[in-house]
Parts: sequence; structure tokens; C-alpha cells
Amino acid sequence: MMKHILLFLLFSGTVFAQKTQFIQLTQSIKDKNKIAKSLTLIDRRDDKTIGTVSHRKEPYELKFEDENLENLFQKWFLEDNKTPGNTEFLLILEELKAGDEQKGKSIIGKLKLKMATFIKRNDKYYFVKRANIMKDYEPKDHAYITRAIAYKISLEISSLIKDSYSEPITNFPISEGELNDYEKVISGKFKLFNSEKLTDGVYTDYRSFSKQEPNSDYSVKKNSKGVVTGVSNKNGYDTFTNDVFAIVDNGMAYRSTPFRLIEMVKEDNKFYILSSKEELFPTNNAGAAITGALIGGIIGGVIGAVIDASSNKKNIEKAGLSKIEIDPLTGEYDFSNE
Repeated sequence: MMKHILLFLLFSGTVFAQKTQFIQLTQSIKDKNKIAKSLTLIDRRDDKTIGTVSHRKEPYELKFEDENLENLFQKWFLEDNKTPGNTEFLLILEELKAGDEQKGKSIIGKLKLKMATFIKRNDKYYFVKRANIMKDYEPKDHAYITRAIAYKISLEISSLIKDSYSEPITNFPISEGELNDYEKVISGKFKLFNSEKLTDGVYTDYRSFSKQEPNSDYSVKKNSKGVVTGVSNKNGYDTFTNDVFAIVDNGMAYRSTPFRLIEMVKEDNKFYILSSKEELFPTNNAGAAITGALIGGIIGGVIGAVIDASSNKKNIEKAGLSKIEIDPLTGEYDFSNE
């Protein structure tokens, strides 16, 4: 009888044991310029568990190979950087979640990852770079979703670290106590959010936009009705998306996209635009559909025309547009509230 009970327990443990997908930090984070002295991880997640993702209806829990993440990341850095420099780097892990979501008849995997890097200098911290990743994983695109998500996590972390070695830092130092609210503290020091009126002109990147320092080599181009349609460089040639981040005309800011200029609306020390992922990052098919929608009058404009936030809500929804925030520290699109 006892033998049968033991066999049952062993069998039950085998059947119901949760499988694990480990996140392996195998990518190189070598600092080729040898300026980095150390890498310290601060795990600010309220919930330290990452989540469970299914592969062929079987649940896999995602985990790092060592639950002591501070030690794991330090070891990773030291293995790739035998000759340390003088700069102390800090990586703040703010959010890391993965899980399943029902989509029609399929179960897809979802990943959300948010993190930021700083350097420490004279007991002050300087923001360098951050990443805010949201990605869906459909079975038709990934043979092994759990492995794909684990690899993506490792890849994004290593990419952020490596990019931070050469990324320019902000000029606004903050204290250790301000790290918990770094976005509000740092963005609050930008002239962009402290000015009563924005400075007219053309901005080639977010850094110049945050400082309110337009590029004098470019000028705003308008049509006969005074509507902003693009940009001209100092040689008189028209340019539009490649070299331009934003345009300000009469104190109103417009974001440059592959198809048009979009009004930037300020809200709670942030800007947002009305657009879609398909428009901001078009494929050939998506581009054709968007072009057709614009020409067909769904929004009421033409290619290159400005679409403002007061456009008819019904038309905006019909065109597949939604509110997309612009990261106040980096200028990148933030899709985390979708």
C-alpha cells in the first residue's frame, strides 16, 4: 500500500510540476571604450515574479538563472569587462512582466519591460537612457514563445546597457533619494516643460526640443493658406521626416512622421499625439492603407497636412488612431497605455 502511495506521489509531482524557462544573460555587455567601472542593479519591481507563459498549452514560469539579481548582473558585467574604467553605471529595473492573453481562438504571449540607466558621479546620478518595451507573441510567428520572450528580455537588457556606454547624459544631476521619482524630477527641469510658450522653429532631435534650441539651418514651410506642410533646409531643398523631430509654429508643436505632421498636445508635463503604430512604423501594406485613408478624407486632410487633436472623434477612431504619449525623457513613443 505504501509503495502505491509513493508511486502516486511521484507520478503526481511529475505531472503537475511547473516547468521553468530561464532567462540567460549570454549577450556581451563589453564596454569597448573601457570607461565603465561597475554595473549596479536596483530592482524596483513591487512584484519580483515575472509570470507564466504557455507553450503548446503547457505553462512555463519565466525566471532568471539566479534569484539574487544584483549578484547575477554584477557577475555578468565583470565577466565581460576585465579592465574596468572610472564610471559607475546603474541599471534600474522598474517593470518586468510576461503572461498569456486570449486573442480569438489563440493564446498569445505578452511582454512588458521597463528599465533605465544612470551614471553615478560625486554622489549624484545622471540619467542616460531608458527602454519601455511592450510586445505580443503569436503562435503563428513563434514556434517556441517562451524561449522567444526569454531571449527578448536578455537582448533588450544587454542592448540598453551597451548603448548607455556611449549615450550622452542629461545635465541635470539628481540625488539618490530622487531616483524613485526620476522622470518627474528630471523632466521638470527641461525648458520644454517650463516655458509659457514654445520657441518657433525646426528641431532635429528630442534633445534640442527639450532644451528649446531650434536648428537655424532649417525653416518651416507653409502652403498658400498658411498651413505647415514641411521643412526646407538652408539650401532651399524640401525635407520632411528623415532629419526632423518636431516643428513649432506660432507656439504650436507638431511631430514629424512618415506621412504627415501631427499636432503635439501637452498634458501633465507630457506630450501626446493621435496616431497608430501602423502609421508611425509603416510596412508597405500599412502605408498603402494609411495613404488611402488620408486621401479618401477619413481624417479630412492630405499627405503632409496637419492633423490636430480636435479632429472629429468618430473620424479619428474610424482611421484607427489613438492617443500615443511621447516619453518626456527620451522623445520616444510610449505605447504602454494602449
